[in-house]
Amino acid sequence: MNMSIRNHWDTESVTYDSFVVKGFSIKKEREAWQTLFLDALKSKNLRLLDVGCGPGIVSMQLADLGYSMTAVDFSEKMLAAAVKNAADNNLKIDFHHGDAENLPFEDEFFEGVVSDYMLWTVPHPEKVISEWFRVLKPGCRIAYVDGNWVSDPKMTRLKVCLSNLGVFLDSPSRCFHGKCEVSADLQTLWSVNASRPADDIKMMEKAGFTDICVRHNIQDSVLHGIRHLAYGSTNDHFMITAVKPHTS
Repeated sequence: MNMSIRNHWDTESVTYDSFVVKGFSIKKEREAWQTLFLDALKSKNLRLLDVGCGPGIVSMQLADLGYSMTAVDFSEKMLAAAVKNAADNNLKIDFHHGDAENLPFEDEFFEGVVSDYMLWTVPHPEKVISEWFRVLKPGCRIAYVDGNWVSDPKMTRLKVCLSNLGVFLDSPSRCFHGKCEVSADLQTLWSVNASRPADDIKMMEKAGFTDICVRHNIQDSVLHGIRHLAYGSTNDHFMITAVKPHTS
């Protein structure tokens, strides 16, 4: 994976970590995310892989429900934060340093794959999706969250200003570093010019996934109050779920 991506997330690790740690500590928000992923995965007690785990928020949410979690990230600073967060919450998660485009796991090893706000940052999303397919057991499910960060029609000047105010009220230090925005070193990413989630669906189909479903505006059910104003009022946060079919 491009080193500029790792450098970007290494730089963002402190402010992003504080954002997700706060989210995990808010019971209503944590339980809303857990319900969302439970509905998407359909089953409990699965061996799951979290790709692009960042500070570990999704892995922690799912480990808290009893899932067996393995997590991987390209940023060593994000991984260090994730290890600390898991330990602070007494959650057992198997963390690995690795590239989402070349996952360090065997074929058909996991009973589910999850990912959270990661695919937009990778240089070659089709490779990542192909890797998801490879490590997933047949009949099992992928559930990932992302957003349309560039061309969403909700990104009016007024809403962006109100959102920035919400970021400041929720986390003043994060306000000065931005939210999930496209920084200068990421301008060449595929997601800048993509039609999302339409392009995601095409890549998922090409990789071999079936039963592909999209749930739009999930932020309306998981974020509340100031945090919804800050992080959920200007973009469509969507979840895509799909199944790796059994071979005939």
